[in-house]
Amino acid sequence: MRIMKRAAALVAAVVLAAALPACSSSRGATADDTLVVALPAPPESLNPAHNGSGAQGIVHWLSYEPLIRAKSDGSFAPALATEWGYVGTGNTEFAMTIRDGVDYADGTRVEVAHVVDTIKYYLGSPGPMKPFLTGITDVTASGRQVTVKLSTPNPILPYVFSQLVNWGDVISPAGLSMPDRLTTQTFGAGPYTLDTATTVAGDHYTFVKNAHYWNPSAQRFAKVVVRVIPDPNTATQALASGQVDVNLNATATLADQARGMGARVLEGNPGVLALYLVDRAGETTPAMGDVRVRQALNHAVDRAAIAKALGAGFSPVGQIAADGTDGYDPALESRYPYDPDKARSLLGGEVRFDLVDLLTFGMNTASQAVSAQLAKVGVTATIHTDGNDLNRFVADLTSREFAAVTFRLNTPLFASALFNITGTTSPLNPFQSRDPEVEAAFHALASAPAEGQEAAAKAFNRVVVEKAWFLPVATVQNYAFAKGVANLGEFAPNGALDVLDWAPEAGR
Repeated sequence: MRIMKRAAALVAAVVLAAALPACSSSRGATADDTLVVALPAPPESLNPAHNGSGAQGIVHWLSYEPLIRAKSDGSFAPALATEWGYVGTGNTEFAMTIRDGVDYADGTRVEVAHVVDTIKYYLGSPGPMKPFLTGITDVTASGRQVTVKLSTPNPILPYVFSQLVNWGDVISPAGLSMPDRLTTQTFGAGPYTLDTATTVAGDHYTFVKNAHYWNPSAQRFAKVVVRVIPDPNTATQALASGQVDVNLNATATLADQARGMGARVLEGNPGVLALYLVDRAGETTPAMGDVRVRQALNHAVDRAAIAKALGAGFSPVGQIAADGTDGYDPALESRYPYDPDKARSLLGGEVRFDLVDLLTFGMNTASQAVSAQLAKVGVTATIHTDGNDLNRFVADLTSREFAAVTFRLNTPLFASALFNITGTTSPLNPFQSRDPEVEAAFHALASAPAEGQEAAAKAFNRVVVEKAWFLPVATVQNYAFAKGVANLGEFAPNGALDVLDWAPEAGR
């Protein structure tokens, strides 16, 4: 078996709304052995099959043990799987050796068959991360080994079966037998378990130690409380007052303030903020089906001016891969220079389309700036903002009423391609766009051996840029602020914060 430990990435799915409980000016009732984490929004669901990723996934990072653990430096580490790798060539068969002697939080033993049952449950359950399972045709067990077979190649299965995409979170038979309970309770083998008596869904989630956890040295806090704090300023104030230890609703504009209060500031792992021109066949907006129109939109936007207006942490970008990530090609930055005259020439007349966005991560600000510049070349973009309501946002995306969506995502290029570009079940590909050149480049990337993946990623990126399937605007850094917490990790270009590394700081 070839052991494959490729880089992972923190999937920066949008996480949104809810209210912050009143807090005092001191740490108050928060004990030194309690970790309090601020999120910008509640999880979509406590059921791993139905939740998104990004920061909202912390409820699963705490309560479910993944098959493979993604680390902040971009590497992978054993969890329930002690070894893993692709079998043969072509990235269509993947095997994992499952750890023995592990118990769920309810005290029952984790069996190899449960891994198979969990993956099959995920395959049969709709959810926002479902595209990552595309191509899986069979999951079997033999001894301590689980084998996954695919009809189409997938080179990122270590990432898919890590804590970042949920599909590595193994569910106990008690949970699988009554899946409705997965939305209100946790049924994993992770270091903590949800305390339903002290949890208020949508507001705060309390986790206590799993007495049966296989690796007790990783349980560095007696309790973890996840609080939903939608406003970044309020979250940072809560950090200053001691009500919060780690703020995952952090922004570049608040970084200096956080440093001034003695907090550690993590910065890195940039994502791309872009208009996804999703109606690529012109179903609702016929003009959008013309590649020249999509290229015109790219020429009509002054990315440097917009990035400057968005503020600290934003940089202009002309492609869907951020600098420092797989597939980034500096030559593509000059493909669509700001040229309003060329945009008008390619358009050949007025164009109107509807755009949907959210208020977080600069998305609505970017929409407004792009709309204003498009208006100068005869394009009217009518913006519909869903505020901080992620569920309404997903509903609007899948309604096929909007020709474009403003969104920010940071994943490895293949993951983004699988999820947003070629995946026919993704909310970010509501019109199920197809193109033979895009599909050929994607297949080449999917089946490339490790040594050929970077070249294949650049080739795929180049095709998508030429087809103008997106209007990239700016890259934006991820931020996290922390006080009193050691071993926070880093935002490496392909890294993912691992909450199990975090520990109380000496003297806290």
